[in-house]
Amino acid sequence: MEAKRLLTPSILGSHFYLEICARLDNFVNIRKGLWRSEV
Repeated sequence: MEAKRLLTPSILGSHFYLEICARLDNFVNIRKGLWRSEV
């Protein structure tokens, strides 16, 4: 029970972190694409 309680936040945290990284990556790619089309 204790192990599960300690493990769950880290799993949620890493999932959340990956989600943010993926979105940031998409955002950066979109910005690069827009910048290229403007130049």
